Amino acid sequence: MMGVQPFIAIAPEGYLCSRILDLEKLVEIVELERAAFANPWSQVSLSTEIINPLNLTSVIRSKSTPEILGYSLIRIIPPEAELLRIAVKPYAQGVGVGAMLLGESLKKLLDFQLNQVFLEVSEKNSLAIALYKKAGFSVENRRPSYYDNGTTGAIIMVLDV
Repeated sequence: MMGVQPFIAIAPEGYLCSRILDLEKLVEIVELERAAFANPWSQVSLSTEIINPLNLTSVIRSKSTPEILGYSLIRIIPPEAELLRIAVKPYAQGVGVGAMLLGESLKKLLDFQLNQVFLEVSEKNSLAIALYKKAGFSVENRRPSYYDNGTTGAIIMVLDV
């Protein structure tokens, strides 16, 4: 697995961020995916990506409950990585859970000798764009008419690491 090691890190304010190495939490991640996205990935797609040895899948939860509040999925192919997915339960959005999850996930990438991390986001997702900019991502390119049957563009963002 390219030197990937399991990790558990205590995120700020009593949250626990941990790496998922198998499909134990798949049902919970699928439910979170459906709650967070208008066009969620299927259970088959998520399971394929979670067990892919090139991917780093992380979850975040409160220390006081086992419920997953968010997850991230990053593909690592040095010298680059791509944030494929990040999702937070709707009731946990806007309070820093996504920022903590993104931060902890990016910290783990320091082990991989990367030059850049890429992501793609809908131009309509202003909250996510603000989160990524705050984390240091910048706009690299745009794909017009990419989402929503060609009605919404995509923004390609990059973080130099």
